[in-house]
Amino acid sequence: MKNLGHACALTFLFFFVFLQSFNLFSQKKDSIVFYLDNAKKEKKFLYLKRAIALSENLKHDSLIKQTSIALARASYFAKDTTGLIFSKNTLLKHFQESKDSFSLAKAFHIAAINHKLKNNLDSSFYYYQESKNIFVGLKDSVEVGRRFLSMAVLQVKELDYSGSETTAVEGLKFIEPSRQKEYRTLISLYQTLGNALGHLNRPKESRAYYIKAREMAKFNPVKNRREINYLNLYNNIGLTYVDEGNFEQAIAFFKEGLQFDSIAVKYPRQYQNLLGGLSTVYFKQGKTAAAIKGYKTVLEGRKKINYVYGESVSHSLLAEAYIKTEQYNLAKKHAKIGLKLGKQTRNNEQVLECLEFLTTLTTGNTSKKYFKDYVYLKDSLFSRERTRKNQFAKLRYETEKKDQENIILKQENQRKELLLESEKQQKTIGWLFAGAGILFIGFGTSVVASRRKKFLFEAKLAQVEVREKERQQIAKSLHDEVAGDIRMLHLKLTKTKQIEEAQSLDTIKENVRNLSHQLSSESFDKVSFKDQIINLVADYFEFDFRIKIEAIDTVNWKEINNSIKRTLFLAVRESIQNAKKYAKAKTIILHFSETKKIVFLKITDNGIGFNTKAKQTGIGLKNMQERIEEISGKFSIESELEKGTKISLEIPKNGN
Repeated sequence: MKNLGHACALTFLFFFVFLQSFNLFSQKKDSIVFYLDNAKKEKKFLYLKRAIALSENLKHDSLIKQTSIALARASYFAKDTTGLIFSKNTLLKHFQESKDSFSLAKAFHIAAINHKLKNNLDSSFYYYQESKNIFVGLKDSVEVGRRFLSMAVLQVKELDYSGSETTAVEGLKFIEPSRQKEYRTLISLYQTLGNALGHLNRPKESRAYYIKAREMAKFNPVKNRREINYLNLYNNIGLTYVDEGNFEQAIAFFKEGLQFDSIAVKYPRQYQNLLGGLSTVYFKQGKTAAAIKGYKTVLEGRKKINYVYGESVSHSLLAEAYIKTEQYNLAKKHAKIGLKLGKQTRNNEQVLECLEFLTTLTTGNTSKKYFKDYVYLKDSLFSRERTRKNQFAKLRYETEKKDQENIILKQENQRKELLLESEKQQKTIGWLFAGAGILFIGFGTSVVASRRKKFLFEAKLAQVEVREKERQQIAKSLHDEVAGDIRMLHLKLTKTKQIEEAQSLDTIKENVRNLSHQLSSESFDKVSFKDQIINLVADYFEFDFRIKIEAIDTVNWKEINNSIKRTLFLAVRESIQNAKKYAKAKTIILHFSETKKIVFLKITDNGIGFNTKAKQTGIGLKNMQERIEEISGKFSIESELEKGTKISLEIPKNGN
């Protein structure tokens, strides 16, 4: 009986301790719920951090994740990077203790949005990708789709539109099966894909995805969010019609959105976008005064809500409008502000536009600096886009999970194919021996012909080099000796008061000097081909004569023979001079490309053109053609009156 009483006492004590512990746990859990429910205004971050501390104290996995994510969400909307770092570190600590992959994936997600707030977009992209990879392993298709969306949005901001298209389509594969449940992510993916396609000049496809997004917006039960979706889509669909030149349809969409009840007060950003779109249509229709009025209203609104990214767009649009009305001081002012704000917000599209405007709105070294900055940024964005494409190719390879049964089936198929191939080889081995002799003879003949062709090509290049040295010597003699002698004679005439003769001689001296400059060109060993082209373009670049360089970095110029580079340089110089002097062109485009064996250059201008069948008196084009054909190249020219001129050059790298 004594032992029985002792056992009962222990049982009661255990039950009492358990009950007290349970009550304490319940009280703490209730406190966490209280902190989460009342985390508002000035107490928001204090209460959320207390909720995290209690969750860690309880070692309750789901509550640790829930409270950390709640703090991260609140910190992101408040742009509080300190709170984001705190949430990220809490989840990393939880992962180290519990090996919960979800916590690691969310920690990477929070790191990504933290870098996004700081405009470290490369780092943000990296952490989104890492988060997505973990969720792929967890087979959480919703989180995977959301990460793809975030990456696609970043790529649009970085002007990687092709990459954004690929990423958004990948995201749709994970989100579309759960259409109604994940309507918000699906709407955003459709809109982002529409944005990318719009920038890729595919407005019809872009509009189709905007319409899909509009169909999904009806599932949003929150009225103000649903209305924001509709207003954004009115604007986006209107812009696709602008891109197609269908201004009547565009105006209809913009005005329908602007008629929304109290839109300027309720949804200022959507109001500004719609008014900005309508103003752009007015600008394209030639109603510049109406466009400027709209752009100014939009700019003031964006300043009030501190929408800096949008401000950079407004300043760029105003700069373009003021250029059209020849108010160049105002245009320069807005272009400079747009450039500054564009750099601040990493709005590379506006940075490029403002640099291009400032190139024409300034003169001298300032203009050249803006032009070089423009070329450098455009080239760096091109290189970044190429890097991102490679990155995504690798990403798709790494994330594809092949089913084990498919691997086994593939291996079995390969084994059967090897057996069949072995049987075929035994049947055809006799034919192979017979054909080998014939192929050997043919191959030998081909090699001899190829080598002969290469030797001839190298001889031609050597002739070009010799002639170039002669040109350099003549140029030096003209500049140092002839021009020098003329200068001395000019001084004598001046001293003897023969002013008219001295002036005539001064003109001759300048002609000799210009001729010496035309005959000479810098060594491509000292100054790179790209830099020489940029300097040449900068010398000719004027407000009403724009020269665009496309894809010059796609060619590996270090592997191109100097004689070929010199021939291309002379062709560019001759074409620019012709386009400016005779064709009266406003724009000339230089497009470079290469294959394994050939370098290509296409030179296009929008000048008055000419009849290519008529007899030409000038020798410039004839000399250009002879120089190209002399090194086994191909020269062709297409031109029509009032439709501009297109020159195509093809030069083999080694004569084959």
